[in-house]
Amino acid sequence: MGEKIKRLKKIWWEWVFITIGAVISAVGYVVFILPMDMVEGGVTGIGIIVKHLTGLPIVGLSSMVVTGFVFFFAIRILGKGFGAKSIYATILMNVLIDLFSILKLSINLDSGDILLAAFYGGASVGLGLGLIYFAGASTGGADGLGQILWKLKKIPIGRTLIIIDIFVLSAAAIIFIPIKNIMYSMIFIYVEIKVIDMVLNGLRANQRIMIVTDFPDKMKRALFSKLSRGLTIFNGVGGYSGKERFMLTSVLPKKNIPEIRRLIAEVDERSFVIIQDIHQVYGEGFEKLPTKLKNDKLIKLNNKKK
Repeated sequence: MGEKIKRLKKIWWEWVFITIGAVISAVGYVVFILPMDMVEGGVTGIGIIVKHLTGLPIVGLSSMVVTGFVFFFAIRILGKGFGAKSIYATILMNVLIDLFSILKLSINLDSGDILLAAFYGGASVGLGLGLIYFAGASTGGADGLGQILWKLKKIPIGRTLIIIDIFVLSAAAIIFIPIKNIMYSMIFIYVEIKVIDMVLNGLRANQRIMIVTDFPDKMKRALFSKLSRGLTIFNGVGGYSGKERFMLTSVLPKKNIPEIRRLIAEVDERSFVIIQDIHQVYGEGFEKLPTKLKNDKLIKLNNKKK
């Protein structure tokens, strides 16, 4: 009974996140992006182009029409699992974009504030879409088209999305948007992607550090005493020298990186060090791994083992 309640709560929160995300994204488009004649790639960008060609506040309606065709074929090709949540998110966000446009939801920004609008528009749209994606839904027909082409032709989804974005931005530049606005649109898209990434991967930024040193024991003691971080030691052989080397690796918050660099230099200034951004870390001191699978997935796993 307890597991069922937890599952229902999880599903409920997913729909809440989708709803909140759709509202935030719609506000970002209407308040910051559309008044400044900025555009983005994908289906929403097509809707913005249609709005400028017709003069009607139908960004959401145009986006829904295009997305509807894509979703129709996506469900037939990819199956019904493509998602009720995606359909709900798409309809809600696009309806809200048109509704807020008709209500003339806005703040006082003049043409000189376009850079400010690009940043705040990217942040708000990115936050909203990040919440929607976090809940396992999608809002774009471009995503669905990418999945269809991957299924049928094995064309990478990223390549499809890039081609669509280039096509939409080029069309917007030809039809109505000055090159300057296209450049600001790229700033908006960049901020949007970064915020989506931050929402999906969490605010806690961690980095993995790998240290190749001739003094592994001394380095280990220094790390333990100064930073209280766990680490793993690997044996290796230098490809050029043929000498035995040792590599220490650990995961730690990004804020500790300057301190650990100084510490490594004190122990062995000839160390070879690699530092990488990482987004998901599970285990002691970090996030907890999911402990249970859904019953149907667990049955499938057991059947495969048999």
